[in-house]
Amino acid sequence: MPSYYDLIQSLTSDRVHGTNGLILLNDFAYELGWQPSDPFYAPEVQELATAHLLVEHGLENTAVLTFLRSPLSYGELDFAVRKDLLRLSYNNLVDWHIQIGSRDAFVVYNRIIPRDSAGIVANYRLVNGEAEQLRSESFEQLLAKKPSPNLPALDDALIGSISGWKRKLSAEMKGNVSNEALSALFNGIIFARAVEDYGMRQQGLLRGRRVDAGALLVNWHESRAKSQPLRKILIKTIKAFLQDNIPSYLLDESQLKVFDNLDPATVSELFSDFYRNSAVPYEYDFSIMSKHALSRIYEHYVSILRTVESPSRSQLAMFPQLPEEEKAKAYGGIYTPQFIARFFAKFLQEQMGPSAFRRMKAADPACGSGIFIRTLMELKYDPIRNGVTTTDVHESFQNVLGLDWEVNAAQATRLSLALLSLTLTGSFPPQLQVFGVEAIEYLEKHPELRDSQEAVIANPPFVAIETQQLAIRERIAKFMGRHASGRIDTSTAFLKIGLEMIKPGGFGLFVLPHSFLLAKSARQMRIELAENTWIHCLADLSAIKVFDETGIYVVLLIFQKKVSGQEAPPATIIKCQDMVGRALQDALDHRQIETPTYSVYEIGQDYFKGADWIVLPQTELIIKQKFSQLPALENFLQVREGFISGADDVFLRAHSEIPAGEEDLYVPYLPDRDMKSYRVPTRVAKYFFYPFLNGRYVSETELKGQFPLTWKYLLSHKERLSERSPVQKGQLTWWKPVRPRSPENMMRPKIVSPHLVLMPRFSVDLKGRYAVSHSPLLYPKDTGAEEDLLLYFVAVLNSTACYWHIATHSHVYQSGYAMLEAKTLNKTPVPDPGSVSPKKMRELLDLVKRRLKTTGPEISSLEVKIDSIIADLYRISASERRALGLS
Repeated sequence: MPSYYDLIQSLTSDRVHGTNGLILLNDFAYELGWQPSDPFYAPEVQELATAHLLVEHGLENTAVLTFLRSPLSYGELDFAVRKDLLRLSYNNLVDWHIQIGSRDAFVVYNRIIPRDSAGIVANYRLVNGEAEQLRSESFEQLLAKKPSPNLPALDDALIGSISGWKRKLSAEMKGNVSNEALSALFNGIIFARAVEDYGMRQQGLLRGRRVDAGALLVNWHESRAKSQPLRKILIKTIKAFLQDNIPSYLLDESQLKVFDNLDPATVSELFSDFYRNSAVPYEYDFSIMSKHALSRIYEHYVSILRTVESPSRSQLAMFPQLPEEEKAKAYGGIYTPQFIARFFAKFLQEQMGPSAFRRMKAADPACGSGIFIRTLMELKYDPIRNGVTTTDVHESFQNVLGLDWEVNAAQATRLSLALLSLTLTGSFPPQLQVFGVEAIEYLEKHPELRDSQEAVIANPPFVAIETQQLAIRERIAKFMGRHASGRIDTSTAFLKIGLEMIKPGGFGLFVLPHSFLLAKSARQMRIELAENTWIHCLADLSAIKVFDETGIYVVLLIFQKKVSGQEAPPATIIKCQDMVGRALQDALDHRQIETPTYSVYEIGQDYFKGADWIVLPQTELIIKQKFSQLPALENFLQVREGFISGADDVFLRAHSEIPAGEEDLYVPYLPDRDMKSYRVPTRVAKYFFYPFLNGRYVSETELKGQFPLTWKYLLSHKERLSERSPVQKGQLTWWKPVRPRSPENMMRPKIVSPHLVLMPRFSVDLKGRYAVSHSPLLYPKDTGAEEDLLLYFVAVLNSTACYWHIATHSHVYQSGYAMLEAKTLNKTPVPDPGSVSPKKMRELLDLVKRRLKTTGPEISSLEVKIDSIIADLYRISASERRALGLS
């Protein structure tokens, strides 16, 4: 193997071409710890650079390596030339560009206007034959030094233009344009621009082209005298660069007729915005986008083409129709990050030989923009590893199936795949198996799809039952049958679709909500998977904002339908708090590792026979097994839920509003936000109308006679109270709270906690003064030594050890909150108070009593001591304490 220095000298010379050039690029990438992804051809800058390579480090972090012709140095290039080079990475939707010369190398962040030293994060002198600074590990350290960008990313820039034009055109046409027509227009423009740039790139004419010299604009201005409409210009431009006929599945001229009468100036401005964004110094290059970036751009694109309503769509559409976007921050909607698509595709590649991988039949029943199918096809025909024919590529395109209820999404997928074929082969597939249909309906009409696919990959819509139309619920319930019950999320239905389509030995690769691991409604599906599949990988990414600020937390699940006679493989478990790309790459490399930010390890298939699938780092899994030997909290405490009024705005009143002499019908209300660790507040702002006297429900006669002002108040709100569902159904008298909870179950000494928590906030209400709403409340089953038991368990529940178990077994909600539910608390393992020595119990209770009385800085030291005692009772070792964050 030649030295780094020799490789760089070769790669910056004129000798980079053909198979030998690919080998040199491959060797350079691997020797420096990079995963080579794709070399690409850029003839417009061939006098500046000899080769360009897209590389990955840990799936999530990508960069473009450009090898400058010797003796050029990036530091000596002027602004215009730097722009020409950086547009290559920018149009690949890659922020980092490493410019390597024979003497030096520069690491450049391209979302800074490239004047002077702007955007240059590091530069190295390549002396003494050393190039260690270019190792992938060094690059990772530079990521933390990323400057604040002053240029939008490619997808944001392009989608911002599309979204803006969607609004402008709708306004100009006074709303008389459908989303289907707008989708056809944008698809047509992108199609024309991609074909133009592909043709110009092949001819080496892209560099230096002025925006006003773009073919769309030239053809538009030349046609003005002939009064040709926009659609004719699109077709003329496409045909000028395309030898083949335009595939019928890519362009429907009839849908574009609605734009025939657009103002000429509007059309000119529209076309211009698809050559360059005024906020960005780099011109768009759709020939580069078509290989890698377009799939991610279309993920955003599809989200802005969702319709408010579409008469052509069935009311039984699997995914309910979404409102049109109104805010720029919502451009992305819920789209699949590229690193997940790459992880799934690379996993499949590892499971099969090269020939089988290329021939593999794969489906995505919720394809959206087609990012999974595209990424799979990109990897199948990676030029670093494969030499293939046009026929091979076209046949492979016939082996993928995409379904999506939204016709605009299906059309976007067709165009995205067709343009990928254009960049791979210079031609389009004769047809594509991508359909705008509802997945359950399509599967039922095509029974031949059952047991037919080597892989089914999907990021299905996560639609909770509350937002499903009745007809959708009924269809899903019928389709799921015994495999689900209760409140079925649509993602579970897509999982069953995938399971039915996969042939024995085939793989399912799914992005699922974290709730799938715990939800009762998904339990039968978990049992089905445990019995009939092997789990190959379960990655818990719930600590990562995979979908930005949506509040959706996900897991990645890869399974294989069992084949009789084959030995069960181990399952790879990934628990990730950060550095997700590296964690997934380590899993692909079969590297078992535990770091402060992620854990990758293997377990047996028996692990999935449990009721819930809890994903933990390896050390914490050992702790979980240790905890399983302890008794459950339900052996000692009764766990109940606070009141449900059905009209808090009526039944909760300020103290000053309570009529004099009628205070017996009101109790102090403790809201979740006022609950703290250990102590309840001394006073509260609101009181709850609590219709009990001496432990029994007050009658309406008593209410009218003894509490006339309260009755008058309730009467003034009768209309509001009568609107509640139980009243409408005749199940509740109009003036009563829905479920007020009897005094023996609520107004008693107890422990309370908020319903949603980020950290433990269990507080003890020793006098039983407070009513709580929805939140859990706990009290001893045994009446003996009630106060001591409450003090003991408030310490246990607030401890780091106990709360770790509660949080890991609870549903994860927006911003990382855990929902405390009775079933979770009941099954929480706790040290048996009867096994605690009297001396240790006295010490612990004394500390808790001091904690209840303390308001100063001593609180912290007291809690540390309590935490340590509880950890001792759980028998947690020193290394296990460190894993849980205990000092």
